Amino acid sequence: MAIVFGTDFSEHATVAALAAAALAQRTGEALHLVHVLEYGSAGGSAAILEAMRREATTRLEQQAAELRRRGADLKTHLLNGAPDEAIVELASQVHASLIVLSHHGQRAPRWRIGSVVDRVVQAARCAVLVLRAAQPIEAWARGQRSLRLLLGLNFSAPSDAAVAWVRRMRAQGPCEVIAAHHYWGADAHTRYGLPLSPEAEVTPEAEQALRRDLTARMGDMSGSGSVWVQLVPGLGRPSEALLHLARKEAVDLVVVGTHQRTGTSRWWHGSVSQAVLHDAPTSVLCVPFTAAMTRAIPHTRRVLAPTDLSDLGSSAVRHAYGLLPAGGTVFLLHVLPLAADAPVLGTGYALPEPTSAKERAEREQLTAELRALIPPEAPARGITTRIELITGRKVSEAICQAAERLDCDVICLATHGHSGLTRALAGSVAQEVLMNGTRPMFIVRPPRDQ
Repeated sequence: MAIVFGTDFSEHATVAALAAAALAQRTGEALHLVHVLEYGSAGGSAAILEAMRREATTRLEQQAAELRRRGADLKTHLLNGAPDEAIVELASQVHASLIVLSHHGQRAPRWRIGSVVDRVVQAARCAVLVLRAAQPIEAWARGQRSLRLLLGLNFSAPSDAAVAWVRRMRAQGPCEVIAAHHYWGADAHTRYGLPLSPEAEVTPEAEQALRRDLTARMGDMSGSGSVWVQLVPGLGRPSEALLHLARKEAVDLVVVGTHQRTGTSRWWHGSVSQAVLHDAPTSVLCVPFTAAMTRAIPHTRRVLAPTDLSDLGSSAVRHAYGLLPAGGTVFLLHVLPLAADAPVLGTGYALPEPTSAKERAEREQLTAELRALIPPEAPARGITTRIELITGRKVSEAICQAAERLDCDVICLATHGHSGLTRALAGSVAQEVLMNGTRPMFIVRPPRDQ
């Protein structure tokens, strides 16, 4: 692995080079110092091009000599072409884990074609560190201080890649981590199937579920320095919330994942990483989802087994128990129709207490039918069962919400196996859960003769 540092010989780049060299020494990676001569910058004159190359070679060697004097082991590269393309290509060739750039790298107005930094962040397959204030990063890399990080945290693959990078940094040195998650209160309640409260934008139950899932998403954050999840409710843009928190907490580095959207996709969806990169008061580390570290094998602890209590719907239940080791839990779920006058939000939530003897008897009958589906050997294998009776305006939505609220690792669901026109006419709960849910699914198909 290697670290690539792009220099334009400016004062800012000279200071940033010291931080890049310190990072390479800290991680034990090779440092590649690169300067790029742009096509057409000399007006096509061969003599002037050669003079520029000689001058660039001299300055590159001078900068390299200063870094070597400070203990850095590096290679120099003088390349031709567009700076962003040349830097990204070099990073690919040397299998770089990180590209480091100074924030003064623009070659044209941002509104027109973007800066070198913008384009490197959009194209690189590894993380890109853009240094505004290099001294804290250098001091941390030399073991002289801890680093205060702000991590943009959500439920996306780029966020997972950013988390992996923060975990890697904590393994190298002490880091205090503020993991910030910006969200809309209504979205959080819909996600977990929780009713909204007229007194507060977010209920404690929704906050608790969000904090639980986000903390689990971060995984093991071993190392020195505190780590906490900061929930930021509101209707504004996530980038604005991150920038406000970065200034308030006086962080040394903002770490964000990036989808690397381009063109109309970036215009339509927006780009949190781009907004943070342009306006953050401090250095920014942008991590594409392709830079995610190797994931650990997932551990299945909780399986959701929805059933409509038909023979086919219940056929998946025994498979749910087969997915679990000792100590696991199966949630046997049955969704009842939602009352016509029930609020739109709050579907997928537990049933209220029965108000009549008839309703109580019906509830007890459903519970008995669900318990009858528990395999006899489940208790002996150390697998527990929880019965969940919930309401739902739409069955697939209620299943997805229950999986989120109960923090299930897998949804085990039977499917009729319809295809083509049959599926279009009859619909498919399994298909809708697969398309709209966020949890892994185990689909049980009927026997071929059915």
